[in-house]
Amino acid sequence: MPATTDSNLEIAKRANDEARADFATWLMMAKLNSIDALPQEAQAFFAGYRALLAQNKVAESAAADTTIRIVYRSYYARLGGTGTPPDIKSAPRTRQMPDNNDNVTPFRKIKPSAPPPRERRSCRWR
Repeated sequence: MPATTDSNLEIAKRANDEARADFATWLMMAKLNSIDALPQEAQAFFAGYRALLAQNKVAESAAADTTIRIVYRSYYARLGGTGTPPDIKSAPRTRQMPDNNDNVTPFRKIKPSAPPPRERRSCRWR
């Protein structure tokens, strides 16, 4: 029996990681206005996330966590997990970056302080 439990735990960890990574990808694609390029199942999950946000009863982080849990359950079943998916504790959240671009430094060409070295001509008699 422990082998099945260990197997389900590994499946749960993989399903959780995939759900979190996919959700982050979907958020980025939404910012790029390319959600319609996602598979139908992913679009349905993301539509559920947007519906939770539209209700204004839940914070953005709570809506994201709820959506990730739904995706996790789906992925757990798809990956072959049996029974109720175990609760996976997520890593502590890092500080979110603000939506404004104040922290972005534009690229600029740096002027060299000295001219580039001259090429040496090869000798003719070699």
